[in-house]
Amino acid sequence: MRADEPEAAAEAEAMAAEGRTVPRHDLDRLFVKGMPFYARHGVYEAERELGQRFVVDCDCRLDTRPAAWADDEALTISYQKIYEQVRAVAEDDPVHLIETLAERIATRLLDHFQLLEEVSVTVHKPNAPVSGIFADVGVEITRRR
Repeated sequence: MRADEPEAAAEAEAMAAEGRTVPRHDLDRLFVKGMPFYARHGVYEAERELGQRFVVDCDCRLDTRPAAWADDEALTISYQKIYEQVRAVAEDDPVHLIETLAERIATRLLDHFQLLEEVSVTVHKPNAPVSGIFADVGVEITRRR
């Protein structure tokens, strides 16, 4: 830890308490990628009956400096807990659109993790019913507090 880091944090807190603008730290990126789930999302009846594989990527933006300075996992967001929240949504009630699924995942993560300032969620649908050859289809959304 650099010697000036605790002082900078204390100064930022004092500025905020006085109503002054606190210099913004660029948010750090914590990510969990390639989470596969089997679910029954889709517009077509066959998709909802048979189900298919979906793959979810999450990019979480937060200030990881307090956790890094203290070397304390309680001051950041657990990868395991991110996975559990994403899984709960992905395997929950079927939706027609992967846009809806991505929105529900982003909302759930922002609701459950107060340290999270921004989240990008990508939902891949590798077996989408598309007539033609393709490598991947999906949707990516970004939501902020």
